[in-house]
This record gives sequence, structure tokens and C-alpha cells, in this order.
Amino acid sequence: MPRHITFAFPGQGSQYPGMLNHFSDEFLNIYKDTVSKALDFDLIDLIANGDENDLNKTSITQPAILLASYLEFKLITENYNIKPDIVCGHSLGEYSALLAAECLAFEDALQLVYKRGLFMERAEKGSMYAILNTDIGIINDCCLRASSATNSIVSPANINSPKQVVISGANNAVELAVNYLKENGAKKCIKLKVAISSHCELMVNAANDLSSFIKNVSFSMPKYELIHNVDSNSAKDIDDLKERMILQLTKPVQWVDTMNYIDKYNGVFIECGPSKVLSGLAKANNIDNIYSTSSSNFVNEIKELI
Repeated sequence: MPRHITFAFPGQGSQYPGMLNHFSDEFLNIYKDTVSKALDFDLIDLIANGDENDLNKTSITQPAILLASYLEFKLITENYNIKPDIVCGHSLGEYSALLAAECLAFEDALQLVYKRGLFMERAEKGSMYAILNTDIGIINDCCLRASSATNSIVSPANINSPKQVVISGANNAVELAVNYLKENGAKKCIKLKVAISSHCELMVNAANDLSSFIKNVSFSMPKYELIHNVDSNSAKDIDDLKERMILQLTKPVQWVDTMNYIDKYNGVFIECGPSKVLSGLAKANNIDNIYSTSSSNFVNEIKELI
């Protein structure tokens, strides 16, 4: 395939019960032993038969999405003549990108995101809002004002598109920031159904715990160009790569910058994993040639590209 190809991997919020059902038992059995060794619970059975509330628990969601995303990647790359030029992922999805780029062993990746989820669950509780159709400068200003007024944390967490920014932080500071935003003309401020505040300084203890854990995990440099959330650049070496993954917990996801970097190649964008969240964000960032493994026509569409 001559065209430039980006594989993008989704983060939390893309999960749903039964998201492995389209894989054959024969294919799942290839990975079953590794999944069982990595975790002290039956992740594959939980995704297939478990309660939705369990699947939505951060420490379960993270390995579940990584597993679903990686299986899609293996299925595509092993059955079709497709290899990525760039891999990236939104928040948790960056770990799926690391796995796809052969930076991590599969078992290590599952354990790492499970631990990451546990560390995040232990963090100070807060809230997150999606702010639509509001200038990032206004959002920054309202967050700074609210943070100063409450002596608490609130800041942009996901810079998803020019028309969607998610803010994150302590409940009182977030609510005040939303009030300021509405006073400044924000029409849509949507509270997300989460109990954690990702990508802000409330995650500093989780980041410290992750830093201690990640020291003992073996990494390799990526086989493909890997774009990181914190600055939309690639790591220089292993230490730099690990540091970027730690910083990711407390710093915003620079998804607009990532999409702008990818767009200059005018290539093919493949969302690899459950649901179509990143496909929608790609469209909102004016990306063309968007494909999703969750599309019922994906295989036929990809065959036309080959």
C-alpha cells in the first residue's frame, strides 16, 4: 500500500460489553494464556459476560481497551498488506500504540495499564467537562480564574479539536470554571460520566506511583514513528519515552497538534479499536480518508485501498 498510514488507538470511553465478540474463538485462544498470566482475573470473560459497571471501572477498562485495540491491530496487520507509518493513541490509547510499535511485551503492557488504572482510581476524586465551541484562550482564562478563586486545581485536559476541549480538576474548581465559561458565552458544557480527573495535577500521586512501577518495565524504542500526547513529538530514547508516559497523567492530551502533524502527510487514518470516538475527532480536525475497525464495512473498505 503506497499511501502514508496512521493507526490511532482510542482511550477510555470507547469500551462496551461484548467488544470482542466479532473475533473467532480460534483467534482469541492465541492470546488467552498471556492475558491469564498478566492479570489475576479473566479479562476476556469479563468483557464478554461481565457487568457493564465492572467494565467501566478504570483499572478494568484500561486493559480491556488495550486488549481489544491490540487484537484489531494484529488481525489487520497479519491478514492484510497494511503496516503503519505512524502510531498514536488518545490518553490510554498511547499504551496500545506502544504495544503495536513493539515497545512493550504484551503481558507487560496489560500489567502496566492495569496498574495505571489502579493508581488513577486512588487519586483525589474530581470531575471533567467537555466544553464545546469555545476559544481555548477563554477556557484557559476561566480555568486560571477558578483555580485561583478556589485554591484548587482545574485546567484543560484534552485539547481534542478546535471546537472541543475537556477540562479537569477538583469538583469545586471545575464547577466554578464552568460558571465563568457560561458567563463568557459558552453554550455547551457537558459533564462527563467519570469520577477521576485525568490529565491534570490531581494525578500527581498516580504519576509518582507509575514512575516507580515503570522503572522495572522493559521498553524498546518503537518500530514505527510514535507520536506522544504531551507534545505531539517522538521520544529521543527509552528514558525520554518513559518520562513522556509519566507526564501524560498530569499534562493535557494535545490531540489537535497530533492531528495537525498527521494531516500534513495527506494519508490514511485508521482508528484501531472499539467504537468510533477518534474517527469523529479526526473529522473535527479536518482529517480525510478516515477508517474505523468498528465499521461494519471496514474490511471491504481496506481491501479497496490495498
